[in-house]
Amino acid sequence: MPVLSEIDYGVGLITLNRPDKLNAWTPAMRLAYFDTLDRFAEDPEVRAIVVRGAGRAFCAGADLSGIRAPDAQSLALRAAEPREYWFPLSIGKPIVAAIHGPCLGIGLQQAMFCDVRFAARDAKIGAPYVRRGIVGEMGITWMLSRLCGVGAANDIMLSGRTLSGEEAASVGLVNEAVEPEEVLDRAMAYARDLAANCSPLAMRTVKMQLYQDLMDDFTPSFERSERLLDEVLRGEDVKEGIAAVREKRPVSFPGLDPSLARSGAWPK
Repeated sequence: MPVLSEIDYGVGLITLNRPDKLNAWTPAMRLAYFDTLDRFAEDPEVRAIVVRGAGRAFCAGADLSGIRAPDAQSLALRAAEPREYWFPLSIGKPIVAAIHGPCLGIGLQQAMFCDVRFAARDAKIGAPYVRRGIVGEMGITWMLSRLCGVGAANDIMLSGRTLSGEEAASVGLVNEAVEPEEVLDRAMAYARDLAANCSPLAMRTVKMQLYQDLMDDFTPSFERSERLLDEVLRGEDVKEGIAAVREKRPVSFPGLDPSLARSGAWPK
C-alpha cells in the first residue's frame, strides 16, 4: 500500500509508504494520501495529523517513470481526481510534517501544504526543477514565497540547490530542525499537545483564517476575525477553556463535528 495510517492518542499518523523508491510520488500515492486525510478529517477521534515517510526519505519527489507530456491517459487520470494538490490546506485539522532524508520537488510541495514542519538537521530539502528543465509546479512558488520570503524563494527555485534541515529552519521553510532520530517523536509530541489541549473547533477556524488571510486584504480579514470571534464567544469551547483555567484542571473539548471537516474551499 502506498500509504499507511494509524491513530495514536488523538493523532492520526500517515506514512508515505514506498521506501524502496524513497517514497517517490505517484497518482496512487496521491489518491491514498488524500483519501486518508479525508477520513481523518471526518473522524472526531482524530484531532491532529502527522505525516512522515517510511524508510530513508520523506518523499524524494515525483516518480520520474511517470513524468511525460500530457496525453489522453494522463489527462483522464487528472480528471478522475478532482482534489487539487493544495487539498491538505482545506482539511479542518492541523497537519504536521515530520521530514527526514530527501524532501524534494512535489515532496517539498506537500510538506509545505502541511501546517507545521519539523525536519532532521541533515534532511535534504529542495526544489530541483530547473535542473531537470521543469518549472515550479502545483503552487510551490505561491507557498514558498509566503513561508520564507521572495529572496529565499528565488534562491531555492532559481538555483535548484538542496538545503539541509538546519538551513531550511534558518529561512523559515521549516519550523524547527532537530536530530534525525528525534524528528518523529518531536512531531508526535507537538501533535499530541494540540490534540490534548487545543479546541478542535478553534484550530479549524484559525487554520481557515490563516489561509484565507494569505489571499485577502487586511480589512476583510479584520472583519472576518470579528465575526468569527462573536461566533465562538457564544459557543461551548470558550466556556470550557475558561472553566478549566478557573478549576485548575485539564481541558475537555469535544471532537470536531464531521460537518466541519473541511476548513474551506480556496480560490484556484
